[in-house]
Amino acid sequence: MKHLNKLLSLIVFLLVFSCATFREGNVSYQKIEPSAGAKKSISFVVTGQVKLNENQPVPQNANALGSWANVVKAEFTASSLFSDVKNNEKSTDLSVDINIQNNGQFSQGLSIITGLTLYLFPSSATDEFVVEATFKNKSGKEIAKIQKRDSVSTWSHLTLIFVYPFKSLSNEVYKCQKDLINSVLVEANAKGVLK
Repeated sequence: MKHLNKLLSLIVFLLVFSCATFREGNVSYQKIEPSAGAKKSISFVVTGQVKLNENQPVPQNANALGSWANVVKAEFTASSLFSDVKNNEKSTDLSVDINIQNNGQFSQGLSIITGLTLYLFPSSATDEFVVEATFKNKSGKEIAKIQKRDSVSTWSHLTLIFVYPFKSLSNEVYKCQKDLINSVLVEANAKGVLK
């Protein structure tokens, strides 16, 4: 019985850590040079939908939206482009509505085969993130709309246990989020939207 428990523990460990995530890399992180002059305050709102394969989109859950909101707050603040960054406030010079569309693709049949073969047969799933940022002035008039996209693919196979520590899903998604929000800010700054 003791050996069976050890074997089951080993199998569970191998299955949990036999995945690796890779980015497509459509956007990359860039240093932002803040322009001279008075900085404006900005407020942001994050909304989002998830679409899996060909199904109808459904609203993103609160945890996913909270994760995106944390990244937006951190990146907007770190950019030094604004005098103040607020979440869902009305009393700022600028506002931005950020909509996140997560388009997921996977094969349920291949995933089942991967599980039944204890990850000897590989499968994958892809999440494409489409970020659409709509910037508005103090009176609520739209002044710019910027769209960026990137994707991450997660592969499941027993041999990927050696790659997992360097390419975990949570780390790669976080890097993708940071790069997408940074890319929105770089373009908005270059177009003079934030002045």
